[in-house]
Amino acid sequence: MAAADKLGGYATGFGNLNADTLAANVTDDYKLLDKDGKIYRKGDLPGYIAELRKLADKMVITDVVVDGGTAWCKWQVGDIVGAGMITFGDKGVSQEQLFYA
Repeated sequence: MAAADKLGGYATGFGNLNADTLAANVTDDYKLLDKDGKIYRKGDLPGYIAELRKLADKMVITDVVVDGGTAWCKWQVGDIVGAGMITFGDKGVSQEQLFYA
């Protein structure tokens, strides 16, 4: 699958807060780097999404910019607004760094 398709699937997974869709579009060594320094891995996605679902049913993703294998976006889930920097390739998303207040 093309890198752009993997990135799109990843965005769809977060948009719908669906851990299975997310897991299908990340690499085995995927890392989600939260602002508090905590690292979430592929196997942690169901629990991570369950926590987000306590805030809202969907994540709104806007202002997406893609340059090569890096993407940036603005997102909102419930009252939390943030940004993410995503690294991806043909095998899927390998990393995302989150920024939010």
